[in-house]
Amino acid sequence: MRNRVIGVVVALVLVLAIAFTWVSIGKTAPQIVVTPVVPNANAGAGRGAPKLPPAGAPHDAKDLAGIWLQAGSFPGPGATTQAEPAVRTEWTTAPLPLTAEGFVAINAHKGGKGPRAVAPAVANDPIGDANPPGLIRTFVYGRPMQFIPLPDEMVNLFEWYHMWRQVWTDGRKLPADPDLLWYGTSVGKWEGDHFVVDTVGLDDRNWIDMGGAPESDAMKATENWHRLDTDNMEFVFTFNDPKFYSRTWNSDLRRFRLQTKGRNSELEEVIFAPSDEQEFNKRIRDPNPVINGGRTLKQ
Repeated sequence: MRNRVIGVVVALVLVLAIAFTWVSIGKTAPQIVVTPVVPNANAGAGRGAPKLPPAGAPHDAKDLAGIWLQAGSFPGPGATTQAEPAVRTEWTTAPLPLTAEGFVAINAHKGGKGPRAVAPAVANDPIGDANPPGLIRTFVYGRPMQFIPLPDEMVNLFEWYHMWRQVWTDGRKLPADPDLLWYGTSVGKWEGDHFVVDTVGLDDRNWIDMGGAPESDAMKATENWHRLDTDNMEFVFTFNDPKFYSRTWNSDLRRFRLQTKGRNSELEEVIFAPSDEQEFNKRIRDPNPVINGGRTLKQ
């Protein structure tokens, strides 16, 4: 798995390096060419996202147990033309409602993907040093995840980075002054047939997508999970972060498919160890001669 992942990443980096070098020839300073991106049905699909299936048989909407995989895929950080590059996100095709502080934050984030992408050698994506992706960004990747219901909590296991998180369902309140954690502190409850999860205390070093959309320590993220039938579940994120966003906003609707057989019905070990990242940086990222400061947008 490690060699396979590194091999794919190496190939992508080499393609990007060639592209950046080509657009830089004959110019006084390297430039980045921004072109519209057509959504790819398999973009960001991890091990491969299944096609949208027909509805299955009716089922207990409050039974979320099992392994689930996103059906379809996220559009990618450059898939929409509704917003300028500095205000795009993979979570919605609408522009991000950034505050002045939010603009500063997103322009400081230099990722390796999307229309604001920079050369890998100068990127500052936290996962480039094998840091965890954090809760919100974990859902961007098309990797299986598991729901495990317990008497006083719901446990999620994520294949991506081989992480877990606890959603407390014992009636406790969110902490008023939470510690800042990569995956935050979560409490959940049932509202009819919808499982609603509120999370606070998210570490502001996290990005919420691969393009660098930010979150502050004031972020409150709300997940709304709704099992439609035996095979399908819908999911919407609501983001409330008054420091970086001028209003509360919602993600586009996502659908997950229950995995009962085949490769995706088991969680693989997908861990990016610091030693692996250091070797990749030494061999591939750091020697890259292409330097590009990225694209910024004034408010």
